[in-house]
Order: sequence, then structure tokens, then C-alpha cells
Amino acid sequence: MQLWLKPALAQAIVEHAKRDIPNECCGVIIGVGIEGQEVVAIPNIASQQDQHYRMDDQSLSEIFFRAQRENREIIGFYHSHPNGDPIPSQTDIHLAAYPNTAYVIVGLQGSEAQLAAWSIKSHEVKRVEMVVSTAKPPPEDATRSLIQKRAIIAAVIIAMAFMLILSLSLYHQRLLFLCLNL
Repeated sequence: MQLWLKPALAQAIVEHAKRDIPNECCGVIIGVGIEGQEVVAIPNIASQQDQHYRMDDQSLSEIFFRAQRENREIIGFYHSHPNGDPIPSQTDIHLAAYPNTAYVIVGLQGSEAQLAAWSIKSHEVKRVEMVVSTAKPPPEDATRSLIQKRAIIAAVIIAMAFMLILSLSLYHQRLLFLCLNL
């Protein structure tokens, strides 16, 4: 899974998080496919906003319907950890209800805000590749690491060597058979 945000959208999320300190902020990312096109702040109505977030149901419903009317979708949710890292808490994991959606967390611990995206399905958490760039990223399966490329090349060389040895072995057996039958 990938999430692509242009720098202005990532900055809007960070600014929202900083504005709401000491409370957690929350909102949604609207877009198409992997491309985030708009971030929308949603009021946090949790009883302890400095420790948790809960999106206002009315606002969230309105955003869902607006995205649908515009032929877009909610591709991500975001919230902040004012005193923590951008890692899902047990509460975040327990309350995650949209398995095919990225969960972006803004960690405000330290001197600079950090963004990280996660996929949370049935309490299983996986890092989502979040690309913050003006240029569209290549498809996920088109980007292979150097180790993956080397492994593919090595597998091809081994397969070719095996085929060559097998061919020579069969050729040698054929020659031996012909010589014995003379």
C-alpha cells in the first residue's frame, strides 16, 4: 500500500497538529487511488483530547458524502500524538475500522514533526509507504530494492547454469549411447 501526498498537504496536516497542541488533532485525507488531494480537519470530540481523539460523527458523515459526490474517496485518516512518536497506540489499533485506508500519525515529540502512515487490519499493523513529493511515485511493484534486483539476476544466472549443465549432461549421454552402439 502507498500513500502520495504533495508537500502542501503534508504541511497542512503538520500545521493542524501544531495548532491543536496540547490536544490530539484529527482529520481525513480525500483523494483517488493513492493520491491525496485534500485534507479536511475534523473536530476532536474525545473527552480527554490531550490523550485520545474521536472524530465528530456529523462532520465525518458529511465528508464521506461529499467525497462520494465528487467521485473521490477517503483514502486516509490522520491524527497527532502531541507528546509521542508517529506510531499507532494500542487504542489507535483497537479503534481502527477502515482496513483499506492509511492511518497517518503526526509525532510531535522532539524538535521536528514526523509523519508516518500505517495500515491497520484486524489488529495487524504494517507500515505504509508514504511519499511526500510533487511528482507521482512509480507503482509500488515497479520499485525494487538493489537487493531484490541482485536476487533476481542471481536466480536467472543459476537457472541458466542449471540448464547448461543439464543440456551438456544429456548431450554427453547421447554421445555415449551412440559410441556404444557402433
